[in-house]
Amino acid sequence: MHTRSRRPTADLPELVPGVTLVDVDDDIGVTPVQALLLDRVLSRDGPAFWVDGANRANTTRLRELAPADRILDRIEVARGFTAHQHTSLLDRLAGRLDEQSSPSVVVATGLDGMYRAADVNGDLAEQMFIRAIASVARIARVHDVPVVVTRCHEDGFSRPLRRAAAMHLQCRATAFGPRFEDAASDTETLVYHTDDGWMQTTLAYWREVLEHRARMHEASTVERAMASPGVQ
Repeated sequence: MHTRSRRPTADLPELVPGVTLVDVDDDIGVTPVQALLLDRVLSRDGPAFWVDGANRANTTRLRELAPADRILDRIEVARGFTAHQHTSLLDRLAGRLDEQSSPSVVVATGLDGMYRAADVNGDLAEQMFIRAIASVARIARVHDVPVVVTRCHEDGFSRPLRRAAAMHLQCRATAFGPRFEDAASDTETLVYHTDDGWMQTTLAYWREVLEHRARMHEASTVERAMASPGVQ
C-alpha cells in the first residue's frame, strides 16, 4: 500500500444528537469510530464517555490517534466483561449524566456483544439488550447529544438497535480507502482521499486527518473570539 500522501481532506461525518449506528468493515476495525470520538471532543467542551462491550476499547490506539494528550483527559473509558456488568455500566452512566453537564459524545462499541454470551439465557439476554438500547437512547434524548453505537453482528438479534438509531452509517473498505456512507439513503457521506489520488489506511493517515481537524477547530475558535464584542 502506498504510504506517502499529501494532507487529506478531513470531512468527517457530522454527528447529530440522537443514536447513530456505525457498521464498520471487519478489516478496518474500530479506528473510524475512535476518529469520530476524538473529532467530537476536539470541537466541543464537554467530556466524552466510551462504554465497550466487545473488547474494542483500545486506549493505546486512542492515544496514538489523539493530536494531543490533553484531549484524552476528557475521555472516560469503561469495559463490560459480562452482560450484567455491561448493563450496569450503561445504567450508571445514564444516572451519572443526569447529575452533571451534558457530554460532548457517548460511544458504545459492540453493544450487542455481551448479550450473545453463554452466561445469560436467550429470553433474559434479549431483555437486557433492550434495556441497554433504552439506556443509550435515554442519554441521547435527555442530553441532546450524539451517541455512537456499533454492533458485533447484523442479524435479527441486533435489529432493535438498528430501529432505535436515528442515523445509520457504514464505513466500508474500498480500493481508495475507507468510505462512510449513509445506509438509509445509500449516498456517500465521506470519502477520505488525497490530492495525488492514493490512499492509505494506516494509523499515521488517521492521525493526520485528526491533526488537520484540530487545526481547523483551533482556527474556528480564534475567529469566534476575534468576532466577539470588545475583542480588539
